[in-house]
Amino acid sequence: MGLHRLLGFTTAVPDPEALAGFYGELGLAGRGGAGFTGTDGGAAVTVDDGAFRRLVRVEFGCHDPDDVAAVAARLTDGGASPTVDGDAVRVVDEATGVELVVRVADPAPAVTVATPVVPNAPGATVRADGRAPAVFAGPRPPRRLGHLVIGTPAIGATRDLLVQGIGLKVSDEIDGLIAFLRCSSDHHNVALVESPVPLLQHYSWECDDVDHVGHSATALVRADPSRHTWGLGRHWAGSNFYWYLRDPAGAFVELYSDMDQIHDDDAWEHRGRTPFDLAHVANTWGPDLPLEFIVPADLDGLQAAWAKR
Repeated sequence: MGLHRLLGFTTAVPDPEALAGFYGELGLAGRGGAGFTGTDGGAAVTVDDGAFRRLVRVEFGCHDPDDVAAVAARLTDGGASPTVDGDAVRVVDEATGVELVVRVADPAPAVTVATPVVPNAPGATVRADGRAPAVFAGPRPPRRLGHLVIGTPAIGATRDLLVQGIGLKVSDEIDGLIAFLRCSSDHHNVALVESPVPLLQHYSWECDDVDHVGHSATALVRADPSRHTWGLGRHWAGSNFYWYLRDPAGAFVELYSDMDQIHDDDAWEHRGRTPFDLAHVANTWGPDLPLEFIVPADLDGLQAAWAKR
């Protein structure tokens, strides 16, 4: 694979300062124009001013100029009209209006490995006469931006552009409904869902473990209970723990841990990948999927804004 990581995305919102304030509470580093990141750096969320919330751009990193040329050739062969600008190639997805960029970039920054905490279990006491370390922890910034989910009115066309043109790989999918795509070892860096209008459905930040997820999400919800959307639970696709919050612009923010990692494509296809169906599209355990997660509260406004655009 010529791609090696997600570099980040740009979103436009009517009130960038409110979103920046939320990111400050979450503990992210940076600012709108330069991008917000977690403690490990890496992929960034850049925030622009816009009349309504929308996803503007998604960027992927590749190894060298030959990778850029290969992406440009595939896009052209597929009927798209890419532009090559130095060590980057750009193309606009006609279904969503999102600019997709592949550019030469360094590997992701080195990660400081978290100290594993082995829990007590039936018949296996590893912590005697002491409290679990997690009870003394508290909310803290997430590690890194993990993935984003794009709502598209033409999921098949957007999927084909990302897979056949840009070069992402399919990890799991239900044809015409949802697709999980990767450009790194993460189970997914981009996912696609069917939507009446283009939108940034949600984006996610990786935490050390489920206690990290719980501490950080709880602090944000206690400060403003209306932020809570869905969780705590465990997904089927990707296997990760999750807790979803609502950001001030109306997109959903996922704090997650324990995502499936794919290092061997053949091994994943023959041993890791499992049947994915409607019974598991939401989770393997946890609260039921809220209607707002499928039909956003601001959908009517978004449809009107896109109609005027």
